[in-house]
Amino acid sequence: MKNILYGTTALIAVSMVAGSAGAAEKIKLGLGGYWRAAIHMGDTNNDSTAAGTASDFRNHGFGRESEIYFSGKTTLDNGIKFGVMVQLEGETSADQMDNSYIWSAGSFGRLEYGETWGPGLLMYAGGVGEKLSSHGDFASHNPSNGPNGLGINSFGGGAGLRSRPITKLNYFTPRMSGLQLGIGYVPDAQNNSAGSGLQSKLTGDTGNEMVDVAANYVGKFGGAGVRAHVGWFGSETETAAVGAAAGRDAEGYSMGAQVGFSGFRVGGRYTVIDDIQGTAVATPSLEQSNVRFGVDYSTGPWGMGVVVHKATREQLNGAVKSTRNDVTDYMSVAATYSVGPGISVYGGVQLWDFQDSANLAAASPQTESDATIGVIGTIFKF
Repeated sequence: MKNILYGTTALIAVSMVAGSAGAAEKIKLGLGGYWRAAIHMGDTNNDSTAAGTASDFRNHGFGRESEIYFSGKTTLDNGIKFGVMVQLEGETSADQMDNSYIWSAGSFGRLEYGETWGPGLLMYAGGVGEKLSSHGDFASHNPSNGPNGLGINSFGGGAGLRSRPITKLNYFTPRMSGLQLGIGYVPDAQNNSAGSGLQSKLTGDTGNEMVDVAANYVGKFGGAGVRAHVGWFGSETETAAVGAAAGRDAEGYSMGAQVGFSGFRVGGRYTVIDDIQGTAVATPSLEQSNVRFGVDYSTGPWGMGVVVHKATREQLNGAVKSTRNDVTDYMSVAATYSVGPGISVYGGVQLWDFQDSANLAAASPQTESDATIGVIGTIFKF
């Protein structure tokens, strides 16, 4: 891992030296972003009639979310580009700036440093069909982390989420004959973004010294557009005290593909993460997987889509695997309409089913439920 880090650091140094030629002008920031909101209504129930075990959910609610982008770039006389991106959450958040990074691009490829997405997310394929969210694999107005604690995030969780915005170093090769490779490195899960010094390794955290590698292909066959990807990550789970045993190191892989033709897109994605919860070496290895399939169609200002997910997570029953997994099934059917440049409205229905491994003998019925939710919303992009 250190060799990868040293090699990529050397690449940054080369780009800086190569960029000694003056720039036409310094970086000037521009504004962008989005503001989205929705009204959701429906029914969520728990499989329980016992007092105090079921949640009494409302049958309607409002949701909103927004971000403002500050971005800019400049090109040196030798053709090398440098840029910056800072994204501000429109609501109070523990991570108020959820993407903040600098980048450089040229004939050598592209380098990114800061809080940003990893190659496993940036290069993915197969995330089609979802029309109730602007993020492809994430439906935004839903019980996304349901009563069984398992949502539909097909990028995985735990160590896999280190591919989401956290301080990292990314490198992407130039695209050649439709192929591109990417590699990201995260030294520690504590996300030492403030530069406060070297962090202790005695954290017990999952997802340290993570290497995130991906490759994708983008091309055309006849009149059809094709996109495919494969990715892998490996990471260390660290001990919580000197001499103590650490949990298993987490790793995972994903693959996906999509085809577009005559306004249609069809795609799917499969993701697996092992030892997602930092399982102790003395206990069985646990796995989380997600399979999704989607199809959508666009014509003029209209768009329509259907997507289905099945997320599964193995659980422990004492020191052995449970005979039943936590499972979340999800389906959405929705449509969008473009009112004008950057302004669209959307609406549709989500169907949810949450199953919990602990409910073999109705021991915890409050952790199982199903839901039917209707969503009407709008997105302004600027």
